[in-house]
Amino acid sequence: MKFRAPTIRGRIDRCWLFVFRTPASAVAGLLPPTLDLVTVDGFAFWNVVTCELSAMRPAGLPGWLGLSYRHVAYRLHVTARTAAGSMIEGLHFIRSDCDRRLVEVVGNLATDFRFHPARIRFMENAAAVSGEIESPDARAHFRIDRTVPPSLTAGSPFSTLAAAARALEYRPAAISAAGPAAVEIVRVRRDAATWKWRPVHVAESRWQFLDHRPVQLELCYEVAPVEYIWERSRIEPVVPCAS
Repeated sequence: MKFRAPTIRGRIDRCWLFVFRTPASAVAGLLPPTLDLVTVDGFAFWNVVTCELSAMRPAGLPGWLGLSYRHVAYRLHVTARTAAGSMIEGLHFIRSDCDRRLVEVVGNLATDFRFHPARIRFMENAAAVSGEIESPDARAHFRIDRTVPPSLTAGSPFSTLAAAARALEYRPAAISAAGPAAVEIVRVRRDAATWKWRPVHVAESRWQFLDHRPVQLELCYEVAPVEYIWERSRIEPVVPCAS
C-alpha cells in the first residue's frame, strides 16, 4: 500500500544530468494517458540523473539525522494539462537505482520512482569524472572530460548548445499517474541563486537500460552542490491527452 511521504529536506552534493533524444514514437507507450511527451522536431527526451545526496530527512529534523546515498534515475520530459487549463511540466520516472536499502524500500512504498538496488560509485578530480553503476539489469558507466569544451552532437534539433541547455534544463517536479484523470506531483524547491550548472563533455558512456532503445546523447551538465526541498506530493486533476 502506498503512503504519501512527508516533505523532505536534503542536499545534492554531486550531480550529473545526461539528456538523450529519442524518436517520440519510441517512448510514447511508456506514459500513462494523463501525460504527454515534451518534443522538439519529433524527438522526445530522456533525462538520466546520477547524483549523491546527503542529510535526507523529513523537514523539521536536524541534518545529522539524515541519510546519505547515491541515486540514478531514468526520467522522461513530460507535460500534463490541468482541469483548469494550465500546463504542468516535469519529469516522469521510468526507473531508479540506489545504493541504500532503506531508501529503496521506503521509496517504493511512498513514490512511483521504481527503485532497484545497485552499487554506485563516482570518482572525480579537476580534469575528469567517472561513474560506475553495478546492477543485474541496468549496468552503466560514464566518463566526463572537463578539459574538453562541450558541443552539440550530430543530428541535434537545436541550433546551439545554449539553446539545447535552455530547453532541456531540469524541470523541478516529478509527475506520475494517479488514476485515469489525475496526476501526482512532487515539486522541488531550491534557492534559484544557488542553482548553478554548466554543460560538460562526455568522453564515453554506456547505459544498459537504454541499450535497446534508439537514443543519442544530446547534452550533459553538472550541477554544483545545492540544498533541496522535496515537497509532499499532491494530487492534481488533469485532462487526459488526446493521443
